[in-house]
Amino acid sequence: MPILHCTNVRQRLCSMSAVAIIALATCMSSQAAQSGHEVIGDWKFTSVLEGVEITSIDERQAKQLLGQVMAIRKEGVRFGDQQCGAPSFESKRVEPNMYVRREAQISARKLRLPNPVTVVDIGCTQVFIKQPNQAVIFWDGFFFGAARIKYPESARR
Repeated sequence: MPILHCTNVRQRLCSMSAVAIIALATCMSSQAAQSGHEVIGDWKFTSVLEGVEITSIDERQAKQLLGQVMAIRKEGVRFGDQQCGAPSFESKRVEPNMYVRREAQISARKLRLPNPVTVVDIGCTQVFIKQPNQAVIFWDGFFFGAARIKYPESARR
């Protein structure tokens, strides 16, 4: 970031600009820190999008996970009989093609992610937020399309 240089004629305006820049940076960093919590909820696996070269399961087993639900909570993550500890919910905005190529050694083309995409660390894996109720979740070497399950208001009580 360039250093602001203020002359005495523009000192007041420049000082206000510096304060605005600091306030904006603070707001953006706190917003990024909070954005990871938007993955809390129940996510139904809807499609197998892509697998990496070395996986824990084969494609047939990956397809058997469709319809299953991953529960993401502040206390931990549960998927079937597997549980992970409390997630950090650390999130970052990344360019999907570069990030997926670097992290998984595959193309992100089949994942159809927005650019940039928010990636949230949930401890045992990562969630890529496509839209508020659509995500891509990496599990056992495969990228799965997932949809947030919306429960009726009466079921939440």
